[in-house]
Amino acid sequence: MDNLYNQTQRLLADTQSQVHDLVALTSGDSKGLETRVHENLQQLEQDCYSLENMARKVPPSRREEVRGQVQQLLSDYKSILGAYHNYQQRREMAEQEVRMREELFSRQFQPNCAGTQDTTIAIDHNLTHHERLTSANRGLDDLIDNASNVLGNMKDQRQNLKGIQRRLLNVANTLGFSNTIMRFIERRTTEVGICYIKSGTIAEAHSRN
Repeated sequence: MDNLYNQTQRLLADTQSQVHDLVALTSGDSKGLETRVHENLQQLEQDCYSLENMARKVPPSRREEVRGQVQQLLSDYKSILGAYHNYQQRREMAEQEVRMREELFSRQFQPNCAGTQDTTIAIDHNLTHHERLTSANRGLDDLIDNASNVLGNMKDQRQNLKGIQRRLLNVANTLGFSNTIMRFIERRTTEVGICYIKSGTIAEAHSRN
């Protein structure tokens, strides 16, 4: 057990030095050194497991001391293993950044014809829709203006007819016509007024069309 313990201590020191060299390495091929570190860590794991089993079999008088020594070896091993894993993560991230940078620099940017066509079609469709809405708006405005003019003309014609009716009734009253004739005149002027308004409205609508 003592021989394995001493051998494990030396391997721990060598592996720790190798991991330190890996971390400090900024250029050059590190694959060979990484392979050695990986193999040493595997060997250290096996040795620590073996030492734990041996520590259970030593005499009770030395058992606590041996267990403490083995636990210290395990702690050193885990520390070196963690440092090696951190190094691997940093190396992989650096390699990924290099690949992404090279891919970005080597990429040839070309206009996306299909995308441009789709965009043009969408713009043309929206423009046509907007023009139709504008035309419909204009048509509604014209229709409202026409209706306002027709209503205004009807109001003027109604006032004129009322004036004619009043004058006729005044003449008939002056001449002493009967109530039956007065009602006949009133009804006829009303009918003539309605026909006049209708004919004027139709004529105006035709002239606008």
